[in-house]
Amino acid sequence: MISMDERFPGIHHAKTTWTYNIWHLNELELRSFLWTTAQGMSSWLALKEDEAHEAVSSMNPENMYGDEADSHFITEVGIYPGPYWSQLSSAVLKDTFTLLEVFLEESADGILRRHGSSLVKLSTEDSWSMSECKKFYLDYLGLSVIPEELTDLQWIRNKLTHLRDELRTKEGKDDFKTKLSRLGVEGDRRPDEEDLPLPHFEYGRELEFAKSLALSPLEAWRILNLVRAHVEDLMSVLHVVQNGRGTTQMLVALSAGRPVRNTDRKILVVPHSVESSSAGRLKSSDG
Repeated sequence: MISMDERFPGIHHAKTTWTYNIWHLNELELRSFLWTTAQGMSSWLALKEDEAHEAVSSMNPENMYGDEADSHFITEVGIYPGPYWSQLSSAVLKDTFTLLEVFLEESADGILRRHGSSLVKLSTEDSWSMSECKKFYLDYLGLSVIPEELTDLQWIRNKLTHLRDELRTKEGKDDFKTKLSRLGVEGDRRPDEEDLPLPHFEYGRELEFAKSLALSPLEAWRILNLVRAHVEDLMSVLHVVQNGRGTTQMLVALSAGRPVRNTDRKILVVPHSVESSSAGRLKSSDG
């Protein structure tokens, strides 16, 4: 069997940063959580289904109402396979985006420390907002760290967090389908996914009692692949800047005490400007 780190070895350490290495280890753990849980629970749920059918096989058909096996299964297990896989996938998707948020925040702080600055909130239990994150990377590095497809992923993460598994309107359900399509994570199992022990709507997505906000474990896996590819693309720039072999005019200006906007002081520690320090020393000498 191929181990998880052999399947996803990551970028060579000579081209990475410590923030990427931590993200990579955590991402492998998340993949293992999804993989092993799906593999183990598939076998266990199948066993419980067999036990349910065996339990009713000896019953008198004249006394049966038709759903005895189903009733026995839910009494023993407490959750049907569909909702179970959906909840597992939801947990993985939310943590996938959280790992990305942590990676972006800590990478920004590492870059800022190279320029005599830091993130104000990183020494607390608070975090900057995603809008502040996107604005920082765009203003100071010219990077779009949350492109359109990841904005779609953020939308799904937020809906899973606040609505759990059911969208309220037809517009919301249509939006969900559109975003899944743009992400490219829906559709039948692909040839290179045949050996993955990850369920994928074996009885169809549009079941009568299916929830409208649901993902399969295979779709969660595809989302992991999508975010991994994006993080590895970002490393081509972040590695150079965070390791001190490159910079931007905006970062140089920040290190001299000149942020892009004065409002940046809410999220960034701005060094004292050279001009202010010189003026202070001159005034002291004149006194």
